[in-house]
Amino acid sequence: MRSHDTTHWIIRANDGVNFINSNYPFWGVKRGPGGGIRTIVNKIKPGDILWFLTSKPHGGKFIGMCEYTHYYDKEDEPLISVNTFSNKDQNWKGEEYWSIQIHYKNLYIITETQRNLNLKAVIQCGGTILEYETFKKKGKELPDLSYHYENFKNYAEPKIF
Repeated sequence: MRSHDTTHWIIRANDGVNFINSNYPFWGVKRGPGGGIRTIVNKIKPGDILWFLTSKPHGGKFIGMCEYTHYYDKEDEPLISVNTFSNKDQNWKGEEYWSIQIHYKNLYIITETQRNLNLKAVIQCGGTILEYETFKKKGKELPDLSYHYENFKNYAEPKIF
């Protein structure tokens, strides 16, 4: 179903605990000053592939991959949350305000036993959401995410929410 112009995106997931514990198929990111992160999220198209990466202190491991569907911004629901969820609803620890909620489908969790695929990366960049090709073109040592996504979904089952 995916066309040749599918983009792969890398999203930082800190230690991955909240990501793994999520009750619903979405991940939260902070809007940032001036709403800059929303500008990046607007570039992600339905069907693009999202990869979740733990930070370097937590191993720099890819822990999940999925297909992007849409996002909601809590700032668009200032009085009543209709489409957005609280940290408690999502089963996340902490009180951080994750205003952009990135929704997806067909989430594949890369478990400890599957991590022997050596899907690791350390990317020196302050960004939360990174376009894979941008860093690949810069000669960064990154796994072939397209290859791994196509093969992984042939032998794994997506997470059921």
